[in-house]
This record gives sequence, C-alpha cells and structure tokens, in this order.
Amino acid sequence: MKLRPVLAIAGALLAAGVIGAPQAMASGNAGQYWSVTELTFGKFNTSIGPQNDGTGYWWMEESYGKAGGGTITAQYGFNYHGYSYNKGWFTQSAGDSSYETFSDLGFNDCSNVVGWLKVQNQGTFYNAPVTIC
Repeated sequence: MKLRPVLAIAGALLAAGVIGAPQAMASGNAGQYWSVTELTFGKFNTSIGPQNDGTGYWWMEESYGKAGGGTITAQYGFNYHGYSYNKGWFTQSAGDSSYETFSDLGFNDCSNVVGWLKVQNQGTFYNAPVTIC
C-alpha cells in the first residue's frame, strides 16, 4: 500500500508522540513569513507581508502549483484569532498554478495565521502557522 506524503508525515508525527497535534503540524515553515505543504500532486504555499502603503496593514497570499491528478474545485482561506476567512471557489487542472491575495489585513499581534486550501470531496489542507513577529 502506497501512502500519500501528507499521510506518511502525519504517521511519522504520531509515532514521534505528537498525538493530538493540529493538522498544520504536517507542514513546515520555509521562513518567518512563509509556510509550505507538499501535497500528493503539488505544493501549497502561504505567505504574509506588510503592505508598502504606510497603512500598517498586511497582505497574505496563498498559492497551489498542481503538478498532476484530476481537476479540482477548491477554495483558499485562513484562520486568525478563532475566525475563518475565505475567498470564492475556483477550478484547477493539472499543470496549472493558482493564487489568491487577501489585502488590507489588520494583523496587529503575534497570533498565528493558518492558511488552508479546501478541496471539494477531499478535505481541507492546512499550512503550518505564520506570524508577523
């Protein structure tokens, strides 16, 4: 039986005694403001940064490069301070990349921001938390 990479990572975490850890633990931070998760058919990225307009607001971008598999219908979103924010549904085929930008975000503390990709009939995939601190 061939395990999907995300399931293999989750299995390794459970074996290491991280039982009950959030799904985001299966991913990794690539830098202070960037997190990436390797999925079966591509990479899901979450990145945040300050807007360059002097407002003190932040932007967040999520992207998914789909290398294989069938066409999906999906939605980007994120969790912050117990609230969930999302954008509309989109369709993506193998070989395509997609992204969504959230702007004018009032991130004002060191709370975690968790990006997610919800795929119809497959579930929700979470990136490791990012923070502005």
